[in-house]
Amino acid sequence: MNKCTPILFTVLFLGVYSEQALAQVSESISTEGRSIEERSDSSVEQTSGSGQLSELFYRIQVLQQDLKDLRGTIEEQSYLIKRLERSQKEQYLDLDSRLVQLGGAELEGRISQTENKEFSEEALPLLGESPEFDNEREAYQYAFDLMRNRQYRESLGSFEKIIVGFPNGQYTPNAFYWIGELYLAQGDNEKSRQSFIQVISLYPDHQKVPDAMYKLGVVYFALGDNQSALKYLGQVQQEYPNSSAAGLAARYSAEIQ
Repeated sequence: MNKCTPILFTVLFLGVYSEQALAQVSESISTEGRSIEERSDSSVEQTSGSGQLSELFYRIQVLQQDLKDLRGTIEEQSYLIKRLERSQKEQYLDLDSRLVQLGGAELEGRISQTENKEFSEEALPLLGESPEFDNEREAYQYAFDLMRNRQYRESLGSFEKIIVGFPNGQYTPNAFYWIGELYLAQGDNEKSRQSFIQVISLYPDHQKVPDAMYKLGVVYFALGDNQSALKYLGQVQQEYPNSSAAGLAARYSAEIQ
């Protein structure tokens, strides 16, 4: 072997080793490049997600503020509504008190007026228990005298007996009317309404019709039906303009409007 052989062997060895080293370095660089790209893509995705979260958080803050403002508005409106309801209730109670006083005085006045129109004889003596009458006029006189003496419960029962005992009698319409008045005085507005309706429905030509129409206006107002109340109050003024009931209806209409 000559002297050049070791040198050639060394050169060949180094060449092979260099190629392997270069291949390893190249692979390392490629791997590192892919890792850098992956980290870059991940960073971009994280940046994009972070931006979306920030926008979502901002929108939530805006909605929370809007909700807070809305709650404040609702509380303010609720306070105003309660104050208005309280004011209206006070006005209604004041009006109701004045109308009740008017109605009580009116009932007394109507009883007094009816005494002169319907009876000329002396009143019958009142007994402890309601007697039975074969004569309609006497039965009606007795019931009316009980009412005049403020024995309203006994009077109510006596008027009801007239309707049962003399269904087609001369005083039956009057009995229906006074039953309505007595129920109204007791605060039983529905039964009062039914009695006054009987007067105007069954006896449309009777002298008590104007008074019954006016009282229906009063009763419907007490029941909370202002539209029906004004209807009957207006009807009595239109159909019976010269009656005392028309004047009362005009006054009552002015009070409740």
